[in-house]
Amino acid sequence: MNQQLITNISEMVFLQRQHHFISPDAVIYHPGHFPELNSKIVDLYKSEGFKQLLIPNIYNCFLEANEFVYHKPLLVEMGIPEELICPISGDFKDGSEVVVGGVSQLDPGMHNILLAGKAFFCRRFMILAALNRTDKTFDVLPLVDERGIDKDNWHTTEKGRARVLNEINVINKILNCT
Repeated sequence: MNQQLITNISEMVFLQRQHHFISPDAVIYHPGHFPELNSKIVDLYKSEGFKQLLIPNIYNCFLEANEFVYHKPLLVEMGIPEELICPISGDFKDGSEVVVGGVSQLDPGMHNILLAGKAFFCRRFMILAALNRTDKTFDVLPLVDERGIDKDNWHTTEKGRARVLNEINVINKILNCT
């Protein structure tokens, strides 16, 4: 791939936090099977606070456990109050449905919503959230797991290229269904 193509794909897929608000009312967090991401959520809580943390209540085959059941005690142990951690419940087939489920569960009084997930999912999360809840202000918290896939290096590994090029396809499908 030439550098112009890499730059253009990077701009299409990856988003950076825009700081549209000082403290989120709620954080929709999709950790998947990467517990190392929890430290970033704890750092966010300690630095900005939030009123609610929503985690998918789904079985993750890579984690071999339910994400909510697995991550909640880890987050509590790391300092997030248990009463702030809530499940995103529903019959979800994929991460896109989790985001839609999460935004549909938001309390009416919650307006500033942070979407926290792997960096290469942030554009998709923002599109889905904005399509499904026009009464909220959304921002993203891009997280990088142990694979290290980010805006600057995704093109250097086969796994990175596969994840990012798949995101373009998923985003295309979402936009073609609206």
